[in-house]
Amino acid sequence: MATTNAAAPVAGAEGTPAPAGRRGGSGFAQAVAAEWTKLWGLRSTWTCLAMAVLLTAGPSALGATALEAGDQVQNMTAHGMLPTVVMLSQFALVAVASLIVTGEYATGAMRTTLTAVPVRGRVLAAKALVLATVVFPVGCALGGVSIGVSTAVFGDAMIFEADHVAHAVLGTAGYLTAVSLFALGLGTALRSTAGTITAAVGVLIGVPMFASMLGNETVEEVASYLPADAGLPLMTGITDPYGWAAGAALLGAWAALALAAGYALLRTRDA
Repeated sequence: MATTNAAAPVAGAEGTPAPAGRRGGSGFAQAVAAEWTKLWGLRSTWTCLAMAVLLTAGPSALGATALEAGDQVQNMTAHGMLPTVVMLSQFALVAVASLIVTGEYATGAMRTTLTAVPVRGRVLAAKALVLATVVFPVGCALGGVSIGVSTAVFGDAMIFEADHVAHAVLGTAGYLTAVSLFALGLGTALRSTAGTITAAVGVLIGVPMFASMLGNETVEEVASYLPADAGLPLMTGITDPYGWAAGAALLGAWAALALAAGYALLRTRDA
């Protein structure tokens, strides 16, 4: 009696399930879509972004008004308030970056996330991409808000140069994006919202202020390579002790270092 051998099923053919890793298209695209939905589904995201706007507009108006009242408007540029204002508003975005990951640890949702996306590096990369996609345009908007408020207060008395203003707005957005990614890396490593924000405050404000108070040139020089000082050339165009390109490289290095540390711990620890 003749025996007929059935043909082996072809992976991905109609009626035959494809391998798990290839179902539904790109796993990374799915992870990004999930992180995007989760980010905007958090009430804290909207609250923190609103706080970022308030912490930009309020201090810009108060600072500009104080300078005008003190007759210190001469030689003031439209973007001159940015470094001072960003020192405050950056922490609203640090909170957003922190809660993207620490919020999941606090609620236990990280276990679900890692079950859905077992490749942990993919999870962190998706969070980083979504965060950067949100923070960069928000940073541009915040820079525009500060400059707009300053312009309204100073009027014709201040210096407004379109190319410098554009550089300052983009530089502010780049700085805030790098700082947010730095905070995401810290949050992934520390898994604590309070711990992440405390560490970020220490690195971004605490250490530079302490170095300035010490008055030691060596300590101040070392502190000049921290993220806060690295952002100044991007926002103001200063070239001492280094220009915007070196500042951008430093910010990128800080963000990459924090994300690498976060990934190393994410890969080896249980959720």
